[in-house]
Amino acid sequence: MRPSTIKYYLKEGLSGLKKNLLMTVASIVAVMACISIMSFSYCVASNLRHILQQMEDSIGISVFLDGDPASQEIEEMKEKIIKLDHVLDVQYISPTDALEGLKTDWGADEDIFEGLDDSNNPLSHSFQITLDSIDNQNAVLTALEDIDGIENIRHGQTETELIMKANKVFNAASILVMLILGVISVMIIMNTIRISVVNRRVEINIMKYVGATDWFIRWPFIIEGVIIGVFGALIPLLIGMPIYAKIISSLYSYFPVIKMIQFLLMGDIFIVLFPVALLFGILLGVIGSVTSIRKHLQV
Repeated sequence: MRPSTIKYYLKEGLSGLKKNLLMTVASIVAVMACISIMSFSYCVASNLRHILQQMEDSIGISVFLDGDPASQEIEEMKEKIIKLDHVLDVQYISPTDALEGLKTDWGADEDIFEGLDDSNNPLSHSFQITLDSIDNQNAVLTALEDIDGIENIRHGQTETELIMKANKVFNAASILVMLILGVISVMIIMNTIRISVVNRRVEINIMKYVGATDWFIRWPFIIEGVIIGVFGALIPLLIGMPIYAKIISSLYSYFPVIKMIQFLLMGDIFIVLFPVALLFGILLGVIGSVTSIRKHLQV
């Protein structure tokens, strides 16, 4: 394609957008809304998956032993647990180690620890079990019921299942909203391009009669759609990057308890979201353009 031809396409495309400025703005806003929903959905869904991955890497089963078992009993019980399917590691935690861990987490000067020491320690002997996957937690819990000497078992399966269900519901709702907004965006872009086509229908007919190809006529309108899509995608992305960083910073500032959770960095999110959203915006513009001009090429 010659540079002069490309220049002609760009000139005609920009001219069409300027002549229908109000509809152009409406089309850009519609694409922006669609891309904004998609970006928000991706940010939330990606972080939920990231949190689930962290939970899967760190979550385990805490097994508290009955009474004050001897060292030999503890070793025998540990051997039984480590042989269970889906168990990767078993760590023994003595009451002394458990107390020291609590003091480290809560602060040794807290009043709650006053009077507690090795001779006065209400904590139990326990095992911390690491699994190969949180999906296998039920199977391990069932197997642990057959081991004698276990007083109590604690696990985080309920919280994990809740997050997984929330993630599925949110993804389904986001896809539905995106489809609706995508259809609306395409319809508005079609109307924008259609107005431009109607205004130039005499010129298009003349070009067809003198032998101009469909693609020669079609390209300026496709460029209109591409420009609408690019601006509709770039604006929410450029606005969204600092907003995302600010939200994550605010969460850590106002809710210190969640500092144990690592959210995805802005770069990790937008290095994927930026090209995908840009391509999606362009696709919306191209679909709207091609659809709106199709019947006007049939002369």
